[in-house]
Amino acid sequence: MATNKQEDSNRPTTETRDPQYFAYYAMLQHQQNMLQDSVRTSTYRSAILLNGPACFQDKVVMDVGAGSGILSYFSVQAGAKKVYAVEASNMAAKMKKIVEAAKTQGKNVFLKDKIEVIQVSFGPSADPLRQSILHTCFPPAKIEEPNLPIPQVDTIISEPIGVLLIHERMLESFIHARDHYLKPGGALFPSKGVIYLAPFTDAGLWSETMGKARFW
Repeated sequence: MATNKQEDSNRPTTETRDPQYFAYYAMLQHQQNMLQDSVRTSTYRSAILLNGPACFQDKVVMDVGAGSGILSYFSVQAGAKKVYAVEASNMAAKMKKIVEAAKTQGKNVFLKDKIEVIQVSFGPSADPLRQSILHTCFPPAKIEEPNLPIPQVDTIISEPIGVLLIHERMLESFIHARDHYLKPGGALFPSKGVIYLAPFTDAGLWSETMGKARFW
């Protein structure tokens, strides 16, 4: 029988899980799925723009887990003076291209000099030149790491909500950002969450699930 210590040692660590997790969120297809979730996207846009005068106008904002940068862009639309977009996956590289392009021309010109993209450390690389370039272009950082190049901010935005609220553990990063970077009296979006549970039975689903489990 395996001991608890042996079982724990066989579980994937944060370090081994992160590459797969962040690779998934670096996929444009996954970002597209989230952007095309009209309820999700429109709810955040409405919350940001409706609270613009109080929480975003001329404010310094942090976007935790920025992804495609959509919440950062909404924040600038709402009048943010500066947005620090913290993103661990390589979506940060794509977001940086959008922000850089905004400095010259196009529909995104309103983003000019408003957003600073901060990306996670890339870890070991087989190509030292590539590693050097990546770390030069993107300050290596996770929101949990100390001494990030981010000042105290007026507002923190994020989409940290997983299945049953806590899945994927983004809430931990969100709370860490609140505790370390939010000014006293600052604003959080979202600021609370509620989990509702209700018992139910589905004989068909149970039979299907058990049938798959017993297949082998």
